[in-house]
Amino acid sequence: MQRSLRTLSVLRHLAAAGTILPMLAAGCSDSQNDTTSIGVDAIIFMKRAHTIVGDNGAVEVDVSGGNGQVIDYERFVPGGSLNLLSPPRPDGTLTNLTSEFPQADLNGVDVAFDAQQAVFSMKKDGSDHYHIYTVQLTPGADGKHEMHQKTDGPYDDINPTYIAGGRIVFVTNQMYTAMGTRADEYEHGRVVTQLASISVGGGDADRKLFSQNLSHTVAPFRRADGKVGYSRWEHLGPVNDVKIFATNPDGTNMLAIGGQHGKPANSLVNIREIEPNVMVGIATTRNRTIHAGSLVKLDARNHADPVCLDANADQTGHACVDEEHLAVEILTPDVPTSNGPSPAGRYREPIALPDGRLLVSWSDGPVNDSLEKALTPPNFGLFVFNPKTQKNELVYDDRNFWDLGAVPVMARKEPPIIGDLQNVKDPGEPVRIGSVDVGQTSLEEGVTGGQFVEGTKLRDALHGASAVRIIEGFSSEAAKGVNMFGLTMHEGAAVLGEAPVYPDGSWLANIPPYIPVHLQPIDKFGMAIRNQLTWIQGMPGEDRRCVGCHESRTGQGVPKFGQNPTVADQQPAPQFLSAITERTELPWDKNDTAGKNFVQQILTDKCVSCHNASTTEYYEISRQDPATNTTAVYRIPRLDLGDTPISVYYDRAVRTYNASYVSIFYPSAMEMGKVKLVSGTIPPMWGVPGSARASKLIEKINLKAKDGTTAWATGMHPEDKGVTLTDEERKQLIMTMDLGGQYFARQNTGFAPFASGDPVAPGTKY
Repeated sequence: MQRSLRTLSVLRHLAAAGTILPMLAAGCSDSQNDTTSIGVDAIIFMKRAHTIVGDNGAVEVDVSGGNGQVIDYERFVPGGSLNLLSPPRPDGTLTNLTSEFPQADLNGVDVAFDAQQAVFSMKKDGSDHYHIYTVQLTPGADGKHEMHQKTDGPYDDINPTYIAGGRIVFVTNQMYTAMGTRADEYEHGRVVTQLASISVGGGDADRKLFSQNLSHTVAPFRRADGKVGYSRWEHLGPVNDVKIFATNPDGTNMLAIGGQHGKPANSLVNIREIEPNVMVGIATTRNRTIHAGSLVKLDARNHADPVCLDANADQTGHACVDEEHLAVEILTPDVPTSNGPSPAGRYREPIALPDGRLLVSWSDGPVNDSLEKALTPPNFGLFVFNPKTQKNELVYDDRNFWDLGAVPVMARKEPPIIGDLQNVKDPGEPVRIGSVDVGQTSLEEGVTGGQFVEGTKLRDALHGASAVRIIEGFSSEAAKGVNMFGLTMHEGAAVLGEAPVYPDGSWLANIPPYIPVHLQPIDKFGMAIRNQLTWIQGMPGEDRRCVGCHESRTGQGVPKFGQNPTVADQQPAPQFLSAITERTELPWDKNDTAGKNFVQQILTDKCVSCHNASTTEYYEISRQDPATNTTAVYRIPRLDLGDTPISVYYDRAVRTYNASYVSIFYPSAMEMGKVKLVSGTIPPMWGVPGSARASKLIEKINLKAKDGTTAWATGMHPEDKGVTLTDEERKQLIMTMDLGGQYFARQNTGFAPFASGDPVAPGTKY
């Protein structure tokens, strides 16, 4: 049997192991007296264990669940508890609300609006899952605090928060679509998390699941406008960070709140709203920081509208959110927002107190997952941080545990109730997406390549859009035996369809619900004008239409739908609802299963006679293995479009692909490969994942529109050599680049949609 440590056993076993514990000083502060006042009568918080000793005396430390990510919900160490502290100071009375579960671990807690009840996530022991519970904060006649389990099932429910209307929103790893489990492609996580909700009274009987993202969604928080805020790990091609979003309590009307257009760090987590659209949270990097970082204040208000700044006015609503101009104030400038060493420790889970100070968890010294090997875990205690004095005042610190997630026990105003928009009973009811005018944009970007000369504004280029390509994203759950889709950071991709853009700039389409998609307005040559790098999703029956291609949140809009209908409104919307196996994908080669749309077949039929192993030049790159201190050299063809397998180093592994694929994509892959040129000349970027317009291969073959114009003012290749590429073949090569340059797809790795059974059962994926 394993057991949680107490101080003496920690010291005894670490001393026996020859390891010196650094005086358990983490959590020191400027004031450690017994009179700290935080303006409330009590707080509720979690103690989470991090160190265990086996029966054989072996010491084991677990601070990140082994994954090292900023979002690490799977970490379980027995021996935690949920606690009330009253008054909230070092000499206050501590009440263990979960004393009946000595092997438990907790993962999130919140207090009801009337301060009579709390909700929390608990895993009772190693054989259990994390489930949602409620507990009364006032003991009954028997002296016990009444407790009820609200969720169950073979999945984990964590990070609960109360929202208006008697509901609780939380995070779950329950999966429910034909894709089965979502498994993040970049970090290769087995299962990712999404949002769900229950009613306080009904529990799982009222369980509702929100639409899915490809990477983790965590830490929901209530907003003054009645929406639910949350942090979402965004991975889409080159984008790899954590941003802030909001959604209606029924999962509709997802809205970006902050981090899309500049932020102080890679990731914004542990967010809490302190007034409408003004938040505090943690700014940190995506991994190796255990949720901890610098305290930050974020102001997403529309400063152009005086109403949005008037404390006596209704500041809620879409018009008062301006995520494009997020104002940032780093409250703890001595704490790095990277994952490097910190001279001032690191913070977690700030929440505002009535006087404006912040109740936080704080650990002095280094805070990262490497401390597992050193057997010296960081120690998070509870403190009050004063932004004016930059000082921490001790509230409570049990140095055998992490003290986390503290919430003041105080009544608070309940936000307005947002009625359900998602009342459709059919889970397959399509989502309608579209724009009033795709040319309306607030993005000050330029577009180059093809027909667009240097300096062309995005808004001008968008007026030439002929269609909008809608791309479904999927991760490695859909590619058996594969954890990368190729020499690219792009996810799996399938084109649901291309909706025509009408002369007034409008377009519409119906797509499947729940799944993540992103959009590409395309020109008359079929190339993406811009690659939208944010996932969007919709609930069954939801209308996700917008004004334009990232229209201004604060500028003059256009009439709402139903007023002065657009041309697209007057036409039947395209139905992009094909079954998973019928959606357009662009796998590179056949591999071991049957399929279609193989890029290699085009190259073999039309290109290999001129570009092969005997005609190409080569360059060599080297990579040093730090573990063995050996150097490996890889010989890369400059342009061999044949199918001979060759091996290269990419993303911490040696991988084998066709010579054609390596020739085209390795120049762009080298940007992240930690490799060194040994000899030869690196070729141009034949293929740029996510951009046919920037890909030299597409420029070389050139493109001709139906009106006879060409994208580049050069000849057509390989027609100049007496070989003809059909329009369909050219389009396939364009889409290969625009979709991300994937080698693998669902159509060449043996994927079959889940029809029944458990999609996360052992052996299901591989």
